[in-house]
Amino acid sequence: MNNHKNSSVTNPREVLTVSGLCKSYGELRILKDIAFSLHEREILGVIGPSGGGKSTLLKCLNFLEWPNQGTIHYHDRLRVKVDHEGKLEMVADGNGNHDIDNQDLCLFRRQVGFVFQGFNLWDDRTVLGNLSLAPRAVLKESRNTIEERAKTLCEQFGLGTKLHAHVQQLSGGQRQRVAIIRALMMKPDIMLLDEVTSALDPILTVEVMQTIRQLRDRGLTMIVVTHHLEFASTLCDRIMFLSDGFAVQIDTPDDLRNNPATNEVSNFLDVLKRAR
Repeated sequence: MNNHKNSSVTNPREVLTVSGLCKSYGELRILKDIAFSLHEREILGVIGPSGGGKSTLLKCLNFLEWPNQGTIHYHDRLRVKVDHEGKLEMVADGNGNHDIDNQDLCLFRRQVGFVFQGFNLWDDRTVLGNLSLAPRAVLKESRNTIEERAKTLCEQFGLGTKLHAHVQQLSGGQRQRVAIIRALMMKPDIMLLDEVTSALDPILTVEVMQTIRQLRDRGLTMIVVTHHLEFASTLCDRIMFLSDGFAVQIDTPDDLRNNPATNEVSNFLDVLKRAR
């Protein structure tokens, strides 16, 4: 049963449109003609077998990887189009439709938070040290402003006593929450989360799932790559089944479960159910 509160939002605006998205590494095709849209306050879950292109999709959406073809349009922010010959067109929509430059791209990345599967934290720094670097370097905020926001977020996510602890002293679940808070420090409008529970034991997985529920309650728009069917079914408005680079099915959790588009989808869901 999907308990997301987005159903109460009347006519939410579209914040992301993806069409014809393709990504290859040489002859190896990773993403094949991906198309979907995302609305404000919506959570889209992405599931599917390993190697299906899930992490690559997130990296293309944040332009950590450049697509070989297709269009990614963040409404009122940025539109990137790559034609079949690899010609790139980038336009920043928010400031009068002008060709994009590095400043526009940096501004865009501030608004789209990315939480990596491997956390990507500095173990030899404190929690505050990890949380402070980007706001100081990119947002040019004062030390007091940064520390106040870091303290508030850490308290909200159960890490109020860990602000000055070194990351290497934290549990896996605590590290994952620090990674999520680090993204929130940039005050993003959209969050991309890549397998944020993959390396955690069941108890820590519950901790992180509770954290993501808090993100949902804050009204963030999110795309979440996960292999936890219960999490996807409970929190996500829609789920994309991605396999061999194709978006095989995009549906509500109930429709995906009750009306799988292919035998592959049905078999994959059965495996996830037995693994719970």
